[in-house]
Amino acid sequence: MKSSTNTFTIIVRSPGRQHEEAWDVIEPREIVFWKAAASKLANRNYHHKNCVAEVNLDWTPLIRRLARDHNLLIPVRTGKPTSINWYTKLQRPLRLKATCVITGTNNLSSYPWYPKFFIEYFLYEVFMIVNLTFPGSGEFLNFEVQGMDRPSNQRLGLSAFYFSEWMIQTVEGKSPKAKILDLDQTIDWFSKVNPHVTQKAENNTQKALYATYQLCQSNGQIDFVLWLFNALESLLSTKVGENFSGIVRRTNSLLELGEKQKNHCQKILRKLYDLRSSFVHGGYEAPHPLHNEPIDPRLNDDYMKMLLLSIEGFAILGALLQALIEKQIPFVAFEERVIATHNNI
Repeated sequence: MKSSTNTFTIIVRSPGRQHEEAWDVIEPREIVFWKAAASKLANRNYHHKNCVAEVNLDWTPLIRRLARDHNLLIPVRTGKPTSINWYTKLQRPLRLKATCVITGTNNLSSYPWYPKFFIEYFLYEVFMIVNLTFPGSGEFLNFEVQGMDRPSNQRLGLSAFYFSEWMIQTVEGKSPKAKILDLDQTIDWFSKVNPHVTQKAENNTQKALYATYQLCQSNGQIDFVLWLFNALESLLSTKVGENFSGIVRRTNSLLELGEKQKNHCQKILRKLYDLRSSFVHGGYEAPHPLHNEPIDPRLNDDYMKMLLLSIEGFAILGALLQALIEKQIPFVAFEERVIATHNNI
């Protein structure tokens, strides 16, 4: 059977967290996590139209770089003498080596972009797996996949910003709390939800994951709220565009929230729901596409309100996904019951 090996270089600019908050608590744990996770995230086989694509990627250089950058920044963060060229070292791009072995042939396998697709698909999966396991630990915003003869400057664009904000809020004592899950559990759950290569979601949980990818590529505008409810309504099996009480009720049920947490969750979801409704029904005040904040400071106020709401809304979605992983529930269904009673309620 025909087999071809394709080698790629993944250029990583500014690897690691984009946040400074809680660095002393989070970063050392992230490095430990990656050291334990690297071998489990090094390869994957994909079956597609009579072909098998085997992807292999060595994460060791990334782990070394995360540890080195953390140590370089300690003096900067603590006000101590620093290395004279510390900033230059931080800005130097990292290179990871990846291979994709295509075994078999189909009507697409001869195209140069075909093996690259599986490298990118693999990176998408790893991004989601690591951030659902340890929120914020996989920053893939500035990853660029380059072939030997196919240079590219197109970023992967997967930002862990919202995952990282969620973890920071957890360190600060806010809820719903981000957890550090068992990686094997997440991989097993993910393989059930996303069992084969597909570009169109085939189940409700997969729909929620694909919407989460969209959130991680969002620029923080109103479309974030639309994708957030797309994810929530898919995951919670509520009717599209309606039944706010159903979203709240099912969220509370899955997360097993206390009364104070329930009230906070409902308040955030209500604000987001009203924002979504105002956009859909014409009440949202659309900003000018130039979006020049110094010209009109009101843009910054609107953006910050949207951002803070989005961070809290994303935390609710993340907590729901982690709850399903912890309980090993790949697909969830809800049922409504009518209970006869002789008492006036």
